[in-house]
Amino acid sequence: MSALFDVIASMLFGGTLFMIVLTANDIASENQSTYNGDMMVQEMLTSTAQLVEGEFRNMGFGVPEHDRTVTYADSTAINFLSDLNRDGNIDTIKYSLGGTNELLDTQNEMDRFLKRKVNAGQIMNVGAVTTFKLTYHTRDGELLPLPVPSDRLTEIHVVEVTMEVQNPYAPYRDAAMVRSGERNALYSSSLWQQTRLASQNSRR
Repeated sequence: MSALFDVIASMLFGGTLFMIVLTANDIASENQSTYNGDMMVQEMLTSTAQLVEGEFRNMGFGVPEHDRTVTYADSTAINFLSDLNRDGNIDTIKYSLGGTNELLDTQNEMDRFLKRKVNAGQIMNVGAVTTFKLTYHTRDGELLPLPVPSDRLTEIHVVEVTMEVQNPYAPYRDAAMVRSGERNALYSSSLWQQTRLASQNSRR
């Protein structure tokens, strides 16, 4: 009888150990996927943020002092003037956020393009983001309404940019490990927020 108990106990112990090993492997796999995802979104965000920050800081370069720099401003779109090529010709630069229906071929349902257009040129996709939000402040710190009324565009002194990037593809999680309200894949996220992005050429 004791031998039978020993066999049963061994089976229970072995089964428990096996489940622990499987769970540990799943956790290790999730951690590795999260680490790889974090590295990827950091690289994606850095390249897009550098372009946005550089151009926003130089908005108004070469524009006559009493002319307005920003010609349109809303929560996900902005049009502004700047001499991009330093050739004396003023360019119109437009940034806008595309819809999620434009990136249906990616696994991440929140992906959308950040778009850029210069003058009458083609609209270019400069990066895939999940969030691109703009707010505008006057020199005195007043938060301007959205979209900014045309008669108040000259009051814009600070543009606050919030941008988030997530990886477009991620390993799906085991359904048993997904709790209510959680997403079914291991999406990594990187957030960039510039709260004092004032144009160095703003005198308005």
